[in-house]
Amino acid sequence: MHYDLSRPPVNFITYKIYSMQKLLDISFCYLCRSTHKNAEGQSPIVLRISFRGERRDVFTGLYCLKTNWNPGEHRVSKGEKNADQINQNLLLIQRKVANSFDELRFQAADFTLSELVDKIKGKENRPLLLIEFLEQGNQKMKRRVGAEILEVTYKKYERSLRYMKDFLEAEYRVKNLSLQKVNTDMLEQYFQFLCHKRKIAHNTACKYLVCIKTVFLMAVRSGILKENPFTGLKINPKPVIKQYLTGEEIDKIASLSLTDPDLDRKRDIFLFACYTGLAYCDIQQLNFMHIVRDGENSWYIRKPRQKTGQESIIPLLPAAIRILSKYSATGNIADFHWRVSTNQKMNLGLKYIGKKAGIAKTIHMHLARHTFATTVTLANGVPIETVSKMLGHASIKQTQHYAKVIPLKIKLDMEKIQSLYK
Repeated sequence: MHYDLSRPPVNFITYKIYSMQKLLDISFCYLCRSTHKNAEGQSPIVLRISFRGERRDVFTGLYCLKTNWNPGEHRVSKGEKNADQINQNLLLIQRKVANSFDELRFQAADFTLSELVDKIKGKENRPLLLIEFLEQGNQKMKRRVGAEILEVTYKKYERSLRYMKDFLEAEYRVKNLSLQKVNTDMLEQYFQFLCHKRKIAHNTACKYLVCIKTVFLMAVRSGILKENPFTGLKINPKPVIKQYLTGEEIDKIASLSLTDPDLDRKRDIFLFACYTGLAYCDIQQLNFMHIVRDGENSWYIRKPRQKTGQESIIPLLPAAIRILSKYSATGNIADFHWRVSTNQKMNLGLKYIGKKAGIAKTIHMHLARHTFATTVTLANGVPIETVSKMLGHASIKQTQHYAKVIPLKIKLDMEKIQSLYK
């Protein structure tokens, strides 16, 4: 298709694409309006675009006297001052319109009249950039803190963004990248960068990748991205066997002689977590409102988990009741009061306690939750559905991985049928 733009056509820009008229149905022409005159009494020249049943008038910024406008030729007559300059500008606009139309048409994507007008005016949306896009996504996640996600979860999104910036500078020598250039290969490179350059553990690197993926899913759902670059990316967390304390190791910690009141308090809080399965953040929040007693004088903890909002219902074992009594001035365990140190300080103290007790495993607060799920409950025949409810898991699938790591439970279960196969 050839456009002769060396000079205005006789009908000027009554510009029809005849070979594609049924498909595109577009036309351009110039008009001189009678309204919106300037201070010199001149009328504005507008470009009228008709496209697929829509029509839009675009101001050219050019003016002439209405009497000097030639509607048949769609140009200014010689009687107008600066007529040649005005007509030349109209020709330049004509060429820009044709070029803009062709660029959009040859992109092989559908477009609207508004998009064409924006392109003519130079108001096209600039390409989305990866870093700005992730920053916007992270801001959305930040607004969910406290309502749907934890502050620590949001911090992972912050770190994933920081690592992405480092990756772009280290591997691409750029501070940013077009969002359209993000593909599976680049995401795999980012993952390898986290593992090998940043020395981040495989499963932790997977979590940072999930943060990026979550933001990208927002874009796919909203239509910003037509394709998800994570499709086909096969990077999964490695199976991890959760460590836990055995009954003998719990006894070693409980019977350990400690003269330091601070260490003694940390030991008590850790053991209480072993007997209840509460995570560190839930122990921090625990208060008298969560300690309840039923009609049979049995004590329970009823508390929604901070992480998921799922309610944990935990009958208190005698060992847990003794610990709360130790920290109650009234004798009522619901009146307990203790100071929960920061997680870092708790783990530092527990690490010392573990070494002093002769335990080779690294003792930390979350180890107590694993110990409750395995040694205290599942290994003693508590049904997995009950354990799941006490742990406050949203799905029993979250609890099932604990059942895979208890050789004692397997041994006890098999002893029940040994007499049948002698």
